[in-house]
Parts: sequence; structure tokens; C-alpha cells
Amino acid sequence: MRHGEAASGNGDAAVEHCEKFKIIIEEGGLVSQHVFNCDETGLFWKRMPHRTYITKEETTLSGHKLMKDQLTSLFCANALGECKVKPLLVYHLENLRAFKNIRKNHLGILWRFNPRLG
Repeated sequence: MRHGEAASGNGDAAVEHCEKFKIIIEEGGLVSQHVFNCDETGLFWKRMPHRTYITKEETTLSGHKLMKDQLTSLFCANALGECKVKPLLVYHLENLRAFKNIRKNHLGILWRFNPRLG
């Protein structure tokens, strides 16, 4: 069973879209090195799975709270795959305990924080 965006995709429409995109690139005089694609995704890294062995009574008890810690990531590369931009990670805290003695600029990622996400 497929879930999410992949389940709602139409393979034939995607192929047709790619062919149209190739025509636009050729007519515009663009080269594949100058065409980039970015995609962002959210990771709820503390969230419990929807299907568990917890009874419905246990989930309705006081003190049971869904965790909503989300880490948002952005990945970007050009059409040839030769130019990959550092992944961007956005979290609601500026400094995590895991990064206590680590310089974020040495991680190979771009780390940003946004307090409104929390």
C-alpha cells in the first residue's frame, strides 16, 4: 500500500511533464547545469506511529500528549546532479544538546532555527 504524494502521482503525466520541460529548456537555450530542483520535507522525529498496540482508552487518558517536534529539511541539486547544495535543516531551537560541543558550520549542512515552528 502506498501513502502520501507518491500514491497520488500519475506516472504517465510525470513523463509528459518531463518531455515538456525538456522542450522549454531547449527553446530557452538553457543547459542542464543551470536547472535546479529543490524539495522540502518535514520529519516528526518524536511522533508515535498511527498504528500501535496502545488501546484507545490509553490514548484518551490525561497526560497523553502527541509530540509535534518537527525538523524541516530542504534538498537542492541541478538537473545533472553534479552541483548539490548543502542540505538546509530548520528546527525551532537554535542550539540542541546534541550540538553542545560541535560547530554547526563543520557539519556539512546549513542549520537555521525558527522559534515559530515550536
